[in-house]
Amino acid sequence: MRDDLLRAVMAAASAFSEAGRDLYLDFHPDVRRWSPITDLVGKVRLGVSYTLPDGRELVCEVRLRPDGPDWTVDGTVDLDGEELLLLPEGPAHLLGDYTEQVLEPARRHLDEALRGLANPG
Repeated sequence: MRDDLLRAVMAAASAFSEAGRDLYLDFHPDVRRWSPITDLVGKVRLGVSYTLPDGRELVCEVRLRPDGPDWTVDGTVDLDGEELLLLPEGPAHLLGDYTEQVLEPARRHLDEALRGLANPG
């Protein structure tokens, strides 16, 4: 992995960790737990997951995949298998932008999911 890409991966991991902790504290005790996603085997996965009171998980992540000599990135926000946001595959230099785009709606998605639990139907 090139130095610039490694720095971008480290920055993204840090952003997810900080946002994960901050959002967990803002929504505690309604969010049961949060955990960072840092998977560096094969494809690179970075993100954060939140466990809601009903056991569903909200996952915000970006993924890097090797594509020949280069890398590509995509991103998703997923609520227990329901894709809420999908960022298309793009060049690896978009990692920082994709991290921001995945994290930006996380607060809104958490709030909507928790309101849905309080007001079913």
